[in-house]
Amino acid sequence: MSTSSLGREERKPMMEAYMFQRRVLLGCTATVGLFAIIWIVAIASEHWFIVSGGRGIFIPETRRYFMSSHAGLWRICRFGLVPFALANSTAARNFTTLAYVNATQINQLKKTLSETDFVQEMLNDDLPDPVEEIDDNLRKHLFAQWVRNNRDTFDDLKTTFKTLEFNGTDEVQLANRRAGMVMINPTNVSALNETIGAALSTIPINGSYVNVIVPERLRNALFEGWEDKPKIIHLLWSFAKDMEIPIGMIAPNGTKLIIRPPLPPKKGRIDNGYEYIPFKRCKYHDFSSVDDPTNLDPAIDDEIVNYTRTQATFAVLSLFIMFMGFFFSIYTFLNPRYMFKRLAGGIHFISAATSLVVIQVLAASIEYQKEHLAYTFPKGATYTFGYGIYLAWIVFAVNLISAILFFWYSKKKKGSKAATEELGMADEPINIGR
Repeated sequence: MSTSSLGREERKPMMEAYMFQRRVLLGCTATVGLFAIIWIVAIASEHWFIVSGGRGIFIPETRRYFMSSHAGLWRICRFGLVPFALANSTAARNFTTLAYVNATQINQLKKTLSETDFVQEMLNDDLPDPVEEIDDNLRKHLFAQWVRNNRDTFDDLKTTFKTLEFNGTDEVQLANRRAGMVMINPTNVSALNETIGAALSTIPINGSYVNVIVPERLRNALFEGWEDKPKIIHLLWSFAKDMEIPIGMIAPNGTKLIIRPPLPPKKGRIDNGYEYIPFKRCKYHDFSSVDDPTNLDPAIDDEIVNYTRTQATFAVLSLFIMFMGFFFSIYTFLNPRYMFKRLAGGIHFISAATSLVVIQVLAASIEYQKEHLAYTFPKGATYTFGYGIYLAWIVFAVNLISAILFFWYSKKKKGSKAATEELGMADEPINIGR
């Protein structure tokens, strides 16, 4: 029976069903378009997952307390507190906190010291040839040549010093003996003195005396009485770097000693002789290879770079497919043929699948960072998901439901099953011939 032989009353239920179908698919189309925009908001946000450090987790590499961080697909922001010892504090300071790090300041101070009498006097006594032991004369020549920027002479003396220091023992073998890590409290000077002994010195700085911790290996490379010489303390970090001496403290049993200031106060910024300065750093994820020698970021490795690239690629691909599905959905109202509904449904399904890939890759990257990247996810930290990932799940659900509905309403309605004769003809087979 053709639709033309059906009366208005007979066609009325089919027309009502057809109009209901159009309203449902129109709602799906509008929702898909809206959530394509929401997907942009989601992938642009920096709140996909949030890491919390509670009252603070001390990070030895940066000497800061990690408080929290939030990250998205493109950027991460870290928040912390930097402990600074107050001028009147009796807490011991690591020598690195007093050292100059600016190259201009370092070079200017080296130039000033090179013109002083005590540096000139360091070179009065000649070194034996060959040098067979580490004595104060070798240390004086080593420091004086470094201050004067006599690079070739300094490098020769450094090689000699390191050979005598290790006495044929491979430095790598010594490093492999290190066992574990212990945090020490710099505010308890008496206990600190028992732990590190000679590594603790009292040095005059700006008219007051300050307890300063200098590692044993660095101290072994310095001449006697360096503590009483003005400004030497400000050059020790640079000197240690050029001497290739680790700046960490190592106990006799190989344990690494970490100087950790007390936990930040719950309220205020000053406590235990320290002021805790808020710190914030936001940066974009690095998509380059970690093989790049200029890339020293402790928050990435090859695996996390691959995760980041995958997230970003599928996020952009999902956006493109969502807009493509939106426009195909609009076309189904201009051409009601069933195959266009199925095509739109298929695109919505692919959109759902690609957005799910983004979510799952992010979840996998979080688990990887928990296990392997202590800098990004310090031990003891907890995490929660941010609004970005919840928006992503909603976008996934909207596209999946839209795909199902477009497939459901793509059934053929031919002949007497169609609401109108035109709709019935649209679903008739098309013979393509010559």
